[in-house]
Amino acid sequence: MEYIRVHFDLRDIRDVLANGNVVGQTETELTLPPNFYRITLSGTGYSPASWSGVVSGTTPSQPLPIRFTKL
Repeated sequence: MEYIRVHFDLRDIRDVLANGNVVGQTETELTLPPNFYRITLSGTGYSPASWSGVVSGTTPSQPLPIRFTKL
């Protein structure tokens, strides 16, 4: 398994979608099988519109950080 942490606004927790499927919430460690993903958030009002890339080579102590900014 691979590990990501999606950062957004601590006061506005959102669902995290990987290839269109909800996999958890922002500001928590999430586990995914190694693969290429398109990561988005639920709702609107964030940038970038999505993050795309390969998730591999991570560890529980070093998850891949993915950052979104509130507009």
